[in-house]
Amino acid sequence: MTDDPLRKEIDALKSDISKLRDDIGSLTDAVRTVASDKINETKEHGRKTAQDAWEDLEDKLDEVLRRGKDSIDGVEEGIKQHPGGSLLTAFSLGFIIAKIMDIGGRR
Repeated sequence: MTDDPLRKEIDALKSDISKLRDDIGSLTDAVRTVASDKINETKEHGRKTAQDAWEDLEDKLDEVLRRGKDSIDGVEEGIKQHPGGSLLTAFSLGFIIAKIMDIGGRR
């Protein structure tokens, strides 16, 4: 008879261990699902952030190219309006640069 209460306790422990094993399995599946969802959310956020950054970069590049073209057009217009002054300015700058380079070579 003394074995009967001990047997009941052992059976109860086995049952509890079995339930615990099932609970751990369920918990593992839940953690795996949550982690997978978080990874997918993070990937999507990363893609969205990269796409937004790329679009911003394209917009800024377009703006820089437009400003550069406007500047070149302005220079061309200035040369057309003042061809003699432009030629004199170019010659003067060339002369000054040549003198600076000549002085640097003599040192």
